Amino acid sequence: MASDFIAHVEIPSTNLDRSSEFYNKLFGWEFKPFGNGYLLHNTHKAFTIGLRKSEVIANGDTTIFHVRVADINQLLAKATSLGANITRGKTTIPAMGYYALIKDLDGNTIGLYQNN
Repeated sequence: MASDFIAHVEIPSTNLDRSSEFYNKLFGWEFKPFGNGYLLHNTHKAFTIGLRKSEVIANGDTTIFHVRVADINQLLAKATSLGANITRGKTTIPAMGYYALIKDLDGNTIGLYQNN
């Protein structure tokens, strides 16, 4: 097995309970306490996702990870109903699919990706 795949993604949060609820409702991710000021979602497949308590979130040009989704339009509608902002609507990637960008409740940019 290759060793250069992403193993863990960490998302800063000013309110762990609020962020946990947001990502649970949006993607179905279930976070469990994992130490002080930290929640962990274990996919039991290839990687884990952490929510890290942070007093301040650095907004701007940061690393973006994209979540593969079945229906990008449905997820964009769901994200806005949960309080997220769409920063780039559904955009075609020729011969691949579509992507979009949202800002979560703390202003973190999260990408959505749908195959053709």
